[in-house]
Amino acid sequence: MGTQTDWPDELVALYQTQYRGYVKLAYLLLGTRAAAEEVVQEAFIAVRARWESVATSPGGYVRQAVVNGANQRRRRHEVEERLRPDPPPLDAPEDLVDLRDALARLPWAQRTAIVLRYWADLPDEETAAALGCRTGTVRSHISRGVAQLRKEVSR
Repeated sequence: MGTQTDWPDELVALYQTQYRGYVKLAYLLLGTRAAAEEVVQEAFIAVRARWESVATSPGGYVRQAVVNGANQRRRRHEVEERLRPDPPPLDAPEDLVDLRDALARLPWAQRTAIVLRYWADLPDEETAAALGCRTGTVRSHISRGVAQLRKEVSR
């Protein structure tokens, strides 16, 4: 099993014997089993990708990767909490509130591309510069985002 394209036997054994313990660690840090399992799986993938440099102490590396992954998720969750939309003003038109809510459900890049195109009236080149991507990617974000918005409107 220990070929170049496979997982090293020692890493497989570590996974088989320690996975549950790492999940418990992540669960205690994050509070949800699904997030804990994802963090642990990502940690094992990270160890596999760096196997040559961590093979002498893979368990310690997995544990540190679990803690780091949990911290990243916690920070991301805190940012998401801060970015939750404010309640709309009482005099806000209902269709504007609906649009805001629909845009909030899109991935960030799609939402940003749509807002820059249709609200800020920026050309694709300027939108691409703002997003740090190519103009073709901007067009793809807009196309996919608008398609998703149309689906939601038709419900």
